Parts: sequence; structure tokens; C-alpha cells
Amino acid sequence: MKTYTIKSGDTLSAAREFLKALITSGQVGAVLVPQEVTAKTNVVPTLIKDPNMFGAVNPFAPVNGLNAARLVANLSRSLPEKVAVVLRSCEVRALIELVKLQQAKLDNLLIIGVDCVGTFPASDYAEMVKQNKVDPEKWVSQAADGKNPTGMELRRACTLCAYPEVTNADIMLGWLGMAGGLLVAAKDEVDLAGIDGLETASVPDTRSKLIENISTEKAQAKNKAVTEFKDSVASMEKLAEVLATCIKCQNCRQACPICFCRECVSAGPIFDHNGDKYMQYANRKGSIELPTDTTLFHLTRVNHMGLSCVGCGQCENSCPMNIPVGLMFQALSQANQDRFEYEPGRSLEEPIPLTVYKEHELEELNTGKH
Repeated sequence: MKTYTIKSGDTLSAAREFLKALITSGQVGAVLVPQEVTAKTNVVPTLIKDPNMFGAVNPFAPVNGLNAARLVANLSRSLPEKVAVVLRSCEVRALIELVKLQQAKLDNLLIIGVDCVGTFPASDYAEMVKQNKVDPEKWVSQAADGKNPTGMELRRACTLCAYPEVTNADIMLGWLGMAGGLLVAAKDEVDLAGIDGLETASVPDTRSKLIENISTEKAQAKNKAVTEFKDSVASMEKLAEVLATCIKCQNCRQACPICFCRECVSAGPIFDHNGDKYMQYANRKGSIELPTDTTLFHLTRVNHMGLSCVGCGQCENSCPMNIPVGLMFQALSQANQDRFEYEPGRSLEEPIPLTVYKEHELEELNTGKH
């Protein structure tokens, strides 16, 4: 990796100028990056081709209403020119999984990762901006030590995310522990000729230590939360209680970057019961809650994509009934991820376990030693 710093005193402005320069220098034809909208109360992924339109760009704002990996996957299918995509760690890891699932291509993408210590729910963030509890322009300086300076709660998924720094990116823009500067780390094969303001530098020890501390602290928080949740749903009856208020809106499926099936079994004829079927169920049990198959819906999703779950928590964000869907998925997926020593998004060279066959695998299940 080649590492540089941009010492402008204004980290956000430095990032804007850097992204703008990628277009003006001819490195890419466009940049997909979060842009502030509606009086800076939210950001949305925006595909920018005009280098003069980076004034409202803010890839560091602590809010993301969706995991942009699926947008990038759709964009990547037939790109006529190279496009830079600016993503957080959970988005890059989800994109890696989608590539392995043959849903995305990296051929014409330049992946730019940005530091992230967490985001707020979109509705909360909008109110925080209106009430001056957070300044989108100053977030990188206020949170440069890795702490949440607002006193407001981050999304649960973010408090359990041990990846403040992006891996598997072509370029990484780092602001944690940089004291107002911007770290630019690029793979050796990435050509940054024509980008002004870059000064060759090494990664400060203070940054490396800070990243390590954040990762360790949040990994411990995740282990604790997952263990407590698993203990609380030690039976199917307990799990059904957690899911009792599910209205089967399937918002979680729509928000998940890994759920890519065009025709989901849960939306097909298998679960599309008619009145006769409902009456049969009610007659058999005496009564039946509607909608039906809510627990089965979630377990089917865990079975289909649990190994690739990156814990972004967008499923939980989208649930109108405040069910801890994200935590549930991490808890139920953890055993299989541990069994196969599989970490979603870790490497393009690491195949998803269910897509490969090994002759001598899970032998303990055949010998009765499990």
C-alpha cells in the first residue's frame, strides 16, 4: 500500500477535492458518493460526473439509510467506463459477498473505503441536525478519537461493528486519529498521478492503536450481545415470542444487501394461502395467528444468506415493529460462520462455504460426536 496525507486542516474539504480530482485527472468517469440533501438532514448515494458538483458531498456523515452494496452491484453490471464508489466497511464487505454470489462485477469499479465509527438512524439524525446536536461538517473532528460526542444512541449494529477501517478497498480515506488530516492509502497498482496535495507519509501509530482499540471494544460488545440474545431464545417457543409482532411486511428482505433473489420463495405461491388453507390450520389448532409463517420466513432468510450476513443492521432499521432482526441474524448466523471459520467480506478468494464441496467435512456429524 502507498500512504499519503492531505493536510488541509479541513478533512471534509480535502476529501471533496480528492474525489473531484479523480474525475478531472481522468482516473474515473464518475463517482458514487453520499451527498447531503434537505438542509443536510440526510445523505443519499449520488452518481456525480460533473467535477463542479462535489460541494454537498459528505462521505463521513454519520448516517446511511441503506447499504449501498446492492446499488453498486446493479451499477456494475454494464459500466461503459470506470466509476469510483465510496463505501463504508459494511458496504464493502457486502459487495465482496455479492461478487462471490455472482451478483456484482469489480471490472470497472474503483472502491474507495472511508472510516466509520457508527451511524444514527436516519430519522434521529435529521432531528439532531435540526437541533444542532450534530454538525455534519464537523463530525470528523468531533469524533476523530472514535467516541460518539453527541450523547445520542448509534444504531445497534454500529455499536457491534468491529470494522471502523475498511479492508479490500482500492483506496482508503482515513480520518480516525488523524488530527484534522486525511489519510489516503492506495493499493500499489492504483495510479494517483494528477492528484494534487498528496504528501507521502506513514500511518501514525496513534491511528493504528485507536483502530485496534475500537475493533477490540466493539468485538467484545458484539460477543456479549450475541451471547445474551442466544440465551434468551434457547427454544423455538422463545424465538417465536421475539417474532410475535412480525407483520411479514418483508421490509427486512428489501433492505438486506445480500437478499438478491428476484423471486423470493416467501413471496411466491408456497406461502400464498387461500381461505380453505387458513380454515384448515384454524381447525387443526383451534386458532391461528395471521399473517402465518412469520417465524419460518425469518428462519428461511437466515438459512439462505446467514453465512454472508455482514451485520450492517439495515434489516433492523427497516422493521416497523422494532424487532431486533439484525441482532437475531448475527446470533443465528454466528454458529455456522464459526464452524466454517468464515468471515463474510474478508476476502474475494475465500468461497462461501455452501458453494463448495469438501469430501472430508463436518465428519463429527456422521460419527455422532457433535
